[in-house]
Amino acid sequence: MHGESYESFIGSKLIPVVGNIHESNLGMDIIISQQIAQEIDLIVDSAANTTFDLRYDLALDANVNGSYQLMVFAKKCKNLKLLIHYSTAYANGEREGLLYEKPFIMGESITKEKLTSHSPSAKFPSLNAANELDFVSKLKNSIKNNEFKKIMKELGAERANLYGWHDTYSFTKAMGEMVIDSMRENIPIVIIRPSTITSSYEQPFPGWIQGLRVIDPAIVFYGKGDFPGALADPNCLVDVVPVDMVVNATMAAIAKHGYLQSPELNVYHVASSYVNPLSSSQLLNYSYEFFSSFPFVNSKGDQVKVNKMKYFDNMLDYSNYISKELLKQHDEVGELSHEVENSKMQMLFKRKVEYLKNFSKVYEPYGFYKGRFHNGNMQKLMEDMSEEERKSFDIDLSKITWRDYFIGIHIPGVKEHVLKGKIASS
Repeated sequence: MHGESYESFIGSKLIPVVGNIHESNLGMDIIISQQIAQEIDLIVDSAANTTFDLRYDLALDANVNGSYQLMVFAKKCKNLKLLIHYSTAYANGEREGLLYEKPFIMGESITKEKLTSHSPSAKFPSLNAANELDFVSKLKNSIKNNEFKKIMKELGAERANLYGWHDTYSFTKAMGEMVIDSMRENIPIVIIRPSTITSSYEQPFPGWIQGLRVIDPAIVFYGKGDFPGALADPNCLVDVVPVDMVVNATMAAIAKHGYLQSPELNVYHVASSYVNPLSSSQLLNYSYEFFSSFPFVNSKGDQVKVNKMKYFDNMLDYSNYISKELLKQHDEVGELSHEVENSKMQMLFKRKVEYLKNFSKVYEPYGFYKGRFHNGNMQKLMEDMSEEERKSFDIDLSKITWRDYFIGIHIPGVKEHVLKGKIASS
């Protein structure tokens, strides 16, 4: 809309400030931090590290210590009316069934919930964020650096699984929520928990997205012919939400709770599995439909043919299948290659198989996820809006037709805005 004057327009609205959420005053210059603390009435916290299998020390620093430093700073903001914190719907961990929008309290864990429901007398250690930070700090001081990094890579998954979470990311995000709740006192808090964020439904225009997000590498690999099988339950629900609906829900929550200024914590699942469920097989069938009509073209100018997805429930069968299928591709190309090129192809083949195995291992818990995210608070938020507001800030996930969205909006959006209309040869 603003064309060439876009940057000057944005510059008149926004003031970027250098900082670091791991540090006191969020790493800001002392004078700037004092000025901000005096003036602002709203904090929207979207700072996090979202790598699923990140080293435990780095994930704790970003997602747990970051929340602690945020709350320390928030308490210095005398005019603060509301703090919005982005978490993830998958902070619900290994919970199953219909999952309600309830906050995490320090000391809780998914494992503890399961033990309490099955055997009330069973004792299990409480999950305490400060203890986890202290535990890692002591390890760092007692172990050599190279060894420490290796231990941290494995420790995150171990601690997550112990307490009932799938991975380091969802585990540390849940602890971040606990820290915010334990420190909030009278600060009104809204925790936004989106599920898997995808390209925009309408705003700023349909299909806008930056970067390959969560489900998109699998869709692109599939279109390239490099993803012949999935380690997933075809009937398992894939919970996706367009990015503009996450933004709209945030704006509506700010308007509602910024006005109420009630010193409580409210959680919003910005998620679709309860009101508009989508299965893995539906998503990949839509991908098949799209790439059958609009195939990728490889470096030789040939159209890439895709086959219907095959599903596997264990890593051994999955690994054997993708090795066999990709080997077929490798042999077809290898027959036409010179010896040197053939050895390169063999190396590429091995790397590709290993990458897909690691990729599928990281995403395996989500391919068999048994939870559905109830979003009653989102429904109430929509009811509180006027007809005009509902049009301007659309959060009605129930109205989306997933086939139309993926075939007509999302996959074309990924091709245009992420791949820029190009695809590397497979």
